[in-house]
Amino acid sequence: MSDGAPPPPARATPPLVVRRKGDRGGLFAAGAAVALAVVVVGVGAATGWFGLRASSGSGCPTGVELQGAGANFPAAIVSQWTTGYHAASANAVNYQSVGAGQGITDLTDKSVDFAITDEGLTAAQSSALTGASGTIMTIPVTGGAVVAVYTLGGFSGALHLTGAELAAIYLGTITTWNDTALVNNNPGLADLNVPITAVHRSDTAGMSYVFTNLLSDDDATWNTTAGLGTSLDPAWPTFAGAEGADGNSQMVSDVATNGAIGYTDLYDAQAKSLSYAAVENPSSQYITPTVADTESAIGNIYNRTASSLPPITGDWSTVSWVNAGGSGEYSLATLVYLLVPLDPANGHTASSLDATVLRQWISYVLTVGQTYNEAEFPFVPPPAPLIDEGVASLSSMVFDGAPFPSCAP
Repeated sequence: MSDGAPPPPARATPPLVVRRKGDRGGLFAAGAAVALAVVVVGVGAATGWFGLRASSGSGCPTGVELQGAGANFPAAIVSQWTTGYHAASANAVNYQSVGAGQGITDLTDKSVDFAITDEGLTAAQSSALTGASGTIMTIPVTGGAVVAVYTLGGFSGALHLTGAELAAIYLGTITTWNDTALVNNNPGLADLNVPITAVHRSDTAGMSYVFTNLLSDDDATWNTTAGLGTSLDPAWPTFAGAEGADGNSQMVSDVATNGAIGYTDLYDAQAKSLSYAAVENPSSQYITPTVADTESAIGNIYNRTASSLPPITGDWSTVSWVNAGGSGEYSLATLVYLLVPLDPANGHTASSLDATVLRQWISYVLTVGQTYNEAEFPFVPPPAPLIDEGVASLSSMVFDGAPFPSCAP
C-alpha cells in the first residue's frame, strides 16, 4: 500500500479551520469559448482557485477540509491527530465531539465525511446508515478505559465498586454512600451518610454503551429490565438521586458535586483531577484503570475472539471489550471505531480528490496516529492485526464505484 506516513510532527495547538460553504461545491459550466475555458481551468488548477484546493509538490491534494463528528471519548487524541495531520499534509479535519450517537446520525444524514464511535452500530443504526450510504467500514483506531468518577468529601483511598453495586446505584436501590453493600468493601464509608447523585448521559453516548455493558454483564436486573440492558441511550431509571448530563463536559462538571458519581474516559478524569473507582473484574480483583491494564484487557479479548471478529465491512454491534477476565485486567475497556462509507461518493464526500484526502487522513490515523498513544494521552492502540487489517482495507475504497489515487501525507 502506498499510504505511508512520515514520523510524527511536534504537537502544537490545533489549526483554525474554515468550514465549507456548501456540501458539494460549485460545478463549472462549460463556456462556448473552449480556448478561454482551457486557460481558466489551467490557471485555476495551478493556483488552487477551485475550493481552495491545490496539489503539493508530490501531487497530493492540499487545502481540503474534511468534516467528522462523533464520540467524546477519544476527543483529546483526535485533536492531536488533526494537528499532526494538518502539519504533514496541509489538509484540515474539523472533528466535532458531539457524542457517538449524534456522529452516527450526522454520517447517516451525509453532513460529515466520517464518524467516530466507541461502540459498533446497533441494528437500527446500521440499517439506516447502509440504506443512506451503502457499505460502511468500521475501522478500529484507538482504545481506552471508561472510568467510574466520583466526588466524596471525607473519604480517602481507592473506592472499590462491583458492577452489581454500580447497577444498584443507577437503579436507585443504593441511595447513600454508607449503604451496607458499599461499606462491606469500603469501611471508610461507614460514617458518610451522604446521598448519592447518580449522573448519567442524557444524550446518545458510546460511553453509556460501555458502562451499561458492564452493568448488564454483572447484574441480572439491569440486563433484563425493559429499556435497560446494554445501550447507547437506555431508559435510565428515575429516582431522587438520578441526574442527566447532556454530553461529556456536562457529566464531568456535574460529577464535581459532593456525593456524585458518573462515568467518563480516563483522559478526562485525569485532566480534571477527578477521583475514579477501582472496579472489580471477573477474577475478583479491584482494578484501578491504567494504560497497561486496559491494553492487556483488550489484548486478552482479542486473542480469545480474533477468529470470530467481523470483517471491516461487517457488523460490529455485538463485539464487546468489557470484562476481559484476566488477572490484573480492567473491566471497563473499549475500542473506538472510525466509520466511513466504502464508497464515499454515497455520503458527504464531494469528489474523488476529497476521497483521496479522506483515505490519506485515515491512513495517517492508523500509522503515525498510533504513536500518540503515550502516557500523557492514556489511550491504547488496537491490537496490531486490527491496525494491519484497517490499513489493508483502505485499498478497497472506491469513489462512485471506481478506484481513486492513494496519497501519503
